[in-house]
Amino acid sequence: MKVTEGKYNVILDTMPATETRKEVLFRCAGDGFLQVEYGREQVLDIFDSFRVQAVTDRIKSMHIKGLLETVPGLRTNLYHFDPAVLSISKLIGAIKECEGDVKGVEDVVLTELRIFEMPIFFEDSETKKAIEKYVREIRSDAPYVIDGYNIKWLAKYNGISVSEVKEKIITTQWWNSGCGFWPGLPFLWPLDPRCAISTPKFNPPRTWTPEATVGIGGQCVAIYSTPSGGGYQLFGRTIPIFQFSQKHKMFKESPVLFRPKDIVQFVPIDSEETLLEIHRLVHQEGKYDYKVITYEMFSARKYLDFLASVKEEADEFKRKQAQAMATAPRV
Repeated sequence: MKVTEGKYNVILDTMPATETRKEVLFRCAGDGFLQVEYGREQVLDIFDSFRVQAVTDRIKSMHIKGLLETVPGLRTNLYHFDPAVLSISKLIGAIKECEGDVKGVEDVVLTELRIFEMPIFFEDSETKKAIEKYVREIRSDAPYVIDGYNIKWLAKYNGISVSEVKEKIITTQWWNSGCGFWPGLPFLWPLDPRCAISTPKFNPPRTWTPEATVGIGGQCVAIYSTPSGGGYQLFGRTIPIFQFSQKHKMFKESPVLFRPKDIVQFVPIDSEETLLEIHRLVHQEGKYDYKVITYEMFSARKYLDFLASVKEEADEFKRKQAQAMATAPRV
């Protein structure tokens, strides 16, 4: 195993970039943890996530003794292993073997995905309470709070109307690159570039965010699994995605609803009362039926074809978006 120079260098090994893959970095992340990272620049590229998932699927199929879990991210993967059973050099060797099996990202085919239809109510009362608390206790002059919400800021920052913000959120499907920051919180990325709204985060962040609130930072949408702090711009609320009691059948195997590779489709509902009733059914009675289907195959090549077919529209949206961002107040 090649060890790079430098007394405090945490990079244990690398794989050079090729025509079809970024440089792969193997970083020591503590006793029993190895982080694999794609490229030295933190460029957000959903195709990195496709590659992470493809390699993860291959690693899991090897049933390596001593490998406890993987924690995929958008451009990283954290491997948790037992160093008394599995050496880090052997783990790196296995990952390299799997990397060699994955050629160009256009050839990536992922299986056993799930699509969740998640009801969403925009501009709900709990979101408003969180923002009012923020304005009252943390920052009264926050430019991203307009009329008690963040959604008008999202519209202004992206050069579109509020109704267009909502339409883009419910039109695209959202790819989950992994769960983190808080137990069960998914990091969701728009699969349709025509719907890739973007925004800076709260500065400074909130101290409280209600359960199941939906927000966005950069181009990433997150659903807050439990009440927590946070900095994403909030625009609505969905149904529970975490249940510690595991009363509901969707949480029997894990208190966390989502897994990496899941896809979310937001579906608007007409009343907050409907949303609150779903919360009651899930947490008190365990009776609500989550709408989820198994999606047998995701082809990166077909996705590339889709991107090509919408390129002109996506470029036009980016142009309008950039103009709006250039004139927006600094946060």
